[in-house]
Amino acid sequence: MIDLAKLRAVPPFADLSDEQLRWLAEHLTEVDVKAGDVLRLEGDTKPVFFIVLEGECQATKFSGAKQIPTNRFIAPSFFGGASLLAGTPSPGTVVAATDGHLALLPERGFKELLLASEAFSRAIFRSSLDRLSTLEATVRNREKLAALGTLAAGLAHELNNPAAAVARTADCAVETLAMLKNAAVALSLSTVPPDAMSALDSLGARKGQGNGPAANALQQSEAEDALLDWLAKLGIARPWLMAPSLARIGVGPADLEPLAARLNEEQFAAGIQWLAATLELRSLVEETRRGAVRISEIVKAMKSYSYMDQAPQQAVDLHDGIEDTLTIMHHWLKHGVTVRREYDRSLPNLVVYGSELNQVWTNLIDNAIDAMEGKGEIVIRTGRDANDAVVEITDNGPGIAPEVMPHLFEPFFTTKPLGEGTGLGLDISYQTVVQRHGGEIRVDSRPGRTTFQVRLPLAPRGAASR
Repeated sequence: MIDLAKLRAVPPFADLSDEQLRWLAEHLTEVDVKAGDVLRLEGDTKPVFFIVLEGECQATKFSGAKQIPTNRFIAPSFFGGASLLAGTPSPGTVVAATDGHLALLPERGFKELLLASEAFSRAIFRSSLDRLSTLEATVRNREKLAALGTLAAGLAHELNNPAAAVARTADCAVETLAMLKNAAVALSLSTVPPDAMSALDSLGARKGQGNGPAANALQQSEAEDALLDWLAKLGIARPWLMAPSLARIGVGPADLEPLAARLNEEQFAAGIQWLAATLELRSLVEETRRGAVRISEIVKAMKSYSYMDQAPQQAVDLHDGIEDTLTIMHHWLKHGVTVRREYDRSLPNLVVYGSELNQVWTNLIDNAIDAMEGKGEIVIRTGRDANDAVVEITDNGPGIAPEVMPHLFEPFFTTKPLGEGTGLGLDISYQTVVQRHGGEIRVDSRPGRTTFQVRLPLAPRGAASR
């Protein structure tokens, strides 16, 4: 029989009577383990209470497809009580870190001891609460870091496109400036009449105001080819450099024929080169402006999303937070998800923890994208119901199974494969909405329509702070 002194050294058994210890020893099964032995897998439902008499065990949990350490059990210690108390699967994997000696108490014996000893039950409940709180805090922090990394990767991708466009157009602008300089020299040498220069300038200004046809790619290509051929027949050098910028704003042979008739070959060539270079440079500047504006929008959205350099609690427009979230998540939305907005702009500003609430929108939209497997429609509605502001996020995915609905907001509950989710996204959302803001979060689901409804009081009603 197991040494009773070793059992009494395990904290929950310290206050047991000798008779209770002997009863316990009779119900235990002793096992020797080797370093690396898997004692319990995440999601395992094996109803056993583990007592570490010698050696050390390491607990880990999947988060972001990686195993992260969550706890260490160094003899004399124990684990497995929380799962037995709640009747839930193991929240993590436990592996023997060293060779050791363990004792196993089956579920029936564990529950009998709970009833027989108040000291044992108090110790188990206290330790289970502390360990689950520590585990949740560890994984929650890991999730926040993982979410930050995912957002950063998406933002980097979104910023890369306009940044690359700005760099590309800047390089082209240098070449175009050289072409414009050559054109200006040619104009001065060819003595183009002032009225012809005015006509060229007017032509560029008129077309630059958007009066040209909005051609599709095929029409644009055909227009360029026609203009290139016409310029080549007139003996214009390198017409392929000029035709695209002229055709882009709708300048064709018909617009240039009057000038070609009035000017000699040298004057016309100099005038066309100047006009093409001017239009190309203007186009490049506009493209650079669009890229810079897009970069500015993303940076502004990120600052607003995180409420950088602002007090945690602010009077905010809910729609601004939702739009900032959509901007941040654009990389995941643009590959097949459409977003329909049905906003009630009459909603007043709410005093909320803005960055935390934006994390709620992120979690709900991310879940909707996952449910639709990246393709479908998300409808975001806002409105007012009595003294509450209401935000609804609806997707047209397959819906949530009825047996899953009661567990949606439980910590660590997830329907995703092991390693793809920790089950904390909706728990974090629930904590933020209900405990942080004194609101409510509801869900209604059927095939083809799942709606998460967030209700926030228009006036604070005693929300708890953390």
